[in-house]
Amino acid sequence: MYSYQLLLAAFLIFFVLQLLIETVLSVLNSRHLARQKEIPEALRAAYSQEVHEESVAYALARGRLGHVERFLSALLTLVFLFSGLINMLDFGISLLGFEELTHDVAVLLAFIMLNALLSLPLELYATFRLEARFGFNKCTLGTFVLDKLKGLLLLLVLGVPFLYGVLALLTRAGPLWWLWAGLFVIAFQFVIMVLFPVLIAPLFNKFTPLQEGELKTQLEALARQCGFATGGVFVVDGSKRSAHSNAFFMGLGKTRRIALFDTLIQQLSIPELAATLAHEIGHYRRKHILKLFVVSAALTLAGAYLLNLLLDWPLCQAFPAGISNEPKELIIVALISGPFTFWAGPLLNLLLRRHEYEADAYAAAQMGGAGPMQSALLKIYQKNLAAPLPHPAYSAYHYSHPTLLERIKALEAGAGTLPARIPGLDPLKNFS
Repeated sequence: MYSYQLLLAAFLIFFVLQLLIETVLSVLNSRHLARQKEIPEALRAAYSQEVHEESVAYALARGRLGHVERFLSALLTLVFLFSGLINMLDFGISLLGFEELTHDVAVLLAFIMLNALLSLPLELYATFRLEARFGFNKCTLGTFVLDKLKGLLLLLVLGVPFLYGVLALLTRAGPLWWLWAGLFVIAFQFVIMVLFPVLIAPLFNKFTPLQEGELKTQLEALARQCGFATGGVFVVDGSKRSAHSNAFFMGLGKTRRIALFDTLIQQLSIPELAATLAHEIGHYRRKHILKLFVVSAALTLAGAYLLNLLLDWPLCQAFPAGISNEPKELIIVALISGPFTFWAGPLLNLLLRRHEYEADAYAAAQMGGAGPMQSALLKIYQKNLAAPLPHPAYSAYHYSHPTLLERIKALEAGAGTLPARIPGLDPLKNFS
């Protein structure tokens, strides 16, 4: 068997395997949720029957949309790989008469934009039909279009130089191009992490420093107690686009910030918001950001090396893309990589879930008890209509966070190990 035939056969086997596994898991989860007519016993004191039924309906609707997205994505992959579309894209760009490197960048850019354009109908449906049906969507069509234009601007301002750098290294850096390209990508990711809070995120959302008052006083006291130096706690106008609530940590060094959605501030009490902040600080104190960056860097270098090996294969023979060149080969690798790497997702989720447990435990310790963190989780999951009890196999495969019941039980199990009082913090005084 020729090498290109071997590659084609391997791709088709893993392609079907991934599609089958993800479909089976989705069906299992939908059937599992549909059988949950009543609230799980452990949540009956906190969840209403109405919220439970709505969360199940939301999860089932998302599951049905997921089926459509999965099969359309698979179909689109096959069309790109076997219809000659990649070759036509390359030929069309060649008519513009660009020099070689610019031609290569233009082909990759055109592929990215075409792929985004083809995914737009489902994104519109998800935003303006499904999310609106459950009361989440607050985004207007104008805001949606403006977001897309801003994303396009970022692609041109940041993506084009990035593509030039990677392709220049691939074609001109010799046998170790993959090492220099990998290091370039890592450096680029680091710069984006630093710039994201101050230059990129504000393009899409308004970040307002938390106003003076009891909430700010309590959160700043908590940050000081945790030894957490930050550029500030900011309120994000998330309600401009969605009723979903969230809190997140972003930036490095002087650009480090804690961001709280305005919807979250409306939903939680001061002790619950303090516990949420302590959870985010816990990610920093447990060095989760650094660990994930190291894992990402290692995967980037490994991916660059594997790409170096793959480019020695007759990719354009295995898939009808005409005469081989760098942009077409990179597009093919991007399209076929998913079926070979999909198994890595659940492994990464194991690490991410462990980080969430550690951050929850840190928050409970800083609050002098598990109560505020448990209460915050219950409200957040309810307000976001997150199904509290998905199928175990489905959640293990897809979820980067433990389920609600898993987090509540972990907090309860760790409550007996908490110190009676954390030095420098009197929960009854500061978080009543």
